[in-house]
Amino acid sequence: MPLLEPKPEALRPGTTRAPSPDRVPGRWASGSPVELRAGLTALLGPEKVLWKVSDLVRYASDASPYRFLPQVVVVPEDLDDISAILSYAHGNGRGVVFRAAGTSLNGQAQGEDILVDVRRHWTGVEVLDDGARARIRPGTTVMRANAALARHGRVLGPDPASAIACTIGGVVANNASGMTAGTTRNSYRTVSSLTFVLPSGTVVDTGGADADELLRHAEPRLCDELLALKAEIEADEVLTARIRAKYELKNTNGYRLDAFLDGSTPVKILRGLMVGSEGTFGFISEVVFETLPLDRHVSAALLFFPSLSAA
Repeated sequence: MPLLEPKPEALRPGTTRAPSPDRVPGRWASGSPVELRAGLTALLGPEKVLWKVSDLVRYASDASPYRFLPQVVVVPEDLDDISAILSYAHGNGRGVVFRAAGTSLNGQAQGEDILVDVRRHWTGVEVLDDGARARIRPGTTVMRANAALARHGRVLGPDPASAIACTIGGVVANNASGMTAGTTRNSYRTVSSLTFVLPSGTVVDTGGADADELLRHAEPRLCDELLALKAEIEADEVLTARIRAKYELKNTNGYRLDAFLDGSTPVKILRGLMVGSEGTFGFISEVVFETLPLDRHVSAALLFFPSLSAA
C-alpha cells in the first residue's frame, strides 16, 4: 500500500468515505507461491513455514493502519534457521522483514515478501551481575524483562507505553524509549552489547573479546568501509557538529550516525548502527542491557509555561 498525501478535508465532521477494499486478491487463494514455499520448506522443514492464505492474512496487519500481505511467513527456532533464511533470500533476490510483537504504529512489522516471526521461539531473560545487566532475547516483552529485574531493584531504561506487549527486538530495532527515557535512557545509550546476524549470514557478538578480529576475517570489506566512513565524517567539522546536535535531542529519525563518532572499531560502530536500524542491517538475536535503579516512589506534576520556547 503506497503512502498517500494527507487530505485534511477528509477529517472534517460530516465527511463520509467508502471503506477501503479488504478482500485478498483471488491469486492468493492457494497461499504462498509453490516455488517459494517449496524452497523454504526444504531448508527449514514444513512445520516452520506458514503458507496458507489464512496465515498470510493473519500476518498482514500490525498495530499500524497499514496492511501488507506477505508472500510467506517463516518461524525460525535458532541462528542456523536465520542464516538459512538470509542466505536463501540473498541468493534468490528476495526481501526479508523481521516481526516481533508488531506493536509499532508505523508498519515496520509488515512486509510483502518473506516475513520472519521472531517472537515465538526467541524469549528469555538472564539476569547478570545481581541485576546490573540483563541478557535478553528479542521475543521477550519489556514487562517480562522488568519483572525479572524488579527483585534486584533494577529496570530497563527504555519505557515504551506498550511495554506489556512490545518486545526487545522491536524496542532495539526502533531505538524505542518512551516518554520518560529522554536521550539518556533509550536503547542506544543503555545497550551494552548485541549479538546479530548480518545478511551474509555472519554472526557477530559485539561483547566478545575477539569480536573485531572475527569480523575482520569474515567481512574485511565491511570493516574497511565502516572505518572509511568514520574517517570521512570526523574530517568534516561541520558535519560532526551537526550530527552531535541532532542527537542531543530526542530523535529516532534515520540511522544513528553518531555511532561513527562514538565507536572506535568496526564492531563498536556496528553495535550503534544496529540500534534503530529497523532490521535493515541484520537480525538481532540477543541484547545485553545496562540496567538502571528502579525508583519505587515517583511523583508527577502539571506545569504551565507561557510559551513553547519557555517550556
